[in-house]
Amino acid sequence: MSDIKIGIDLGGSHVSVGVVDESFHIIEQCEKDFTIEEKKDLMNVAIDFMVETLKTLKDKYSFSKIGIGMAGTIRDGVVISSSNIGIKNFNIKKLLEEKTGVEVNISNDAMCAAIGEYVYSNLKEYEKILFLTLGTGIGGNILLNGKIVDDPEYQELGHTIIKENGIQCKCGKKGCFERYGSILVFKNKIIERLGLSYDISGPDLRKEIKINLEKVKDIIDEYLNNLVLGLTMLINKFNPDIVVIGGGFTRYDYMLLEPLKEKLYKSEKLIYKDVKIQIAKSGNDAGIIGASFIKD
Repeated sequence: MSDIKIGIDLGGSHVSVGVVDESFHIIEQCEKDFTIEEKKDLMNVAIDFMVETLKTLKDKYSFSKIGIGMAGTIRDGVVISSSNIGIKNFNIKKLLEEKTGVEVNISNDAMCAAIGEYVYSNLKEYEKILFLTLGTGIGGNILLNGKIVDDPEYQELGHTIIKENGIQCKCGKKGCFERYGSILVFKNKIIERLGLSYDISGPDLRKEIKINLEKVKDIIDEYLNNLVLGLTMLINKFNPDIVVIGGGFTRYDYMLLEPLKEKLYKSEKLIYKDVKIQIAKSGNDAGIIGASFIKD
């Protein structure tokens, strides 16, 4: 099959390998959620999964390179630092190329997701887009006319401080947006309240939320208020035409998106109230799609 690309989305809780066709659709996908025990050796577990998955896909598709989007600062295939994955100065490109025999290109996961969503959803009508991934952490980028703004000020948006002297973040600062607004923070609070296993699957957790909605309503409300706080700061700073939210949040949008928008537009602190808010149409797959086109 021609025009096949391989994209991988690697985060602190999950890794997903996807086969992407010329229309930016994922035609086959292999995923793995890391258990609490596996997270202690996350990088080795992830590499083993990726290598074995790629071997299987080689029997079905013809490809000579892959793209990987992962959290952190990436330079020339080296992960300079990734607080969510817990590695520094790790040459993942060299290691994977040795193990797979294919060219490996790596970039920041939020950047990949922003590009993936842009091409998948055809967002050309918007000049300035604020794209956020709410997952294990919070990533994000600004796109101007379809291109990522290559400026530190427009990146690492999850480490925007929203609460002075707040919760300690892995990045070293206190009060970062991702310590209050990541979907992992939301899930963990629900799990703790209901006494569930941290290894519970997403579908099972969503069932538990539905069953025990009254018990967790305050957690949902607090989470939404923190999202509003972070989004308000970012929207006021960048004045985007639209905010697109991707990542694991997309699996909970049915219960969170509309109340989030209602609270946000009612916020007296929000300056630009004409901004549009929408969920990523590619769901949690934007990272795979964008990664598959790295250095294309």
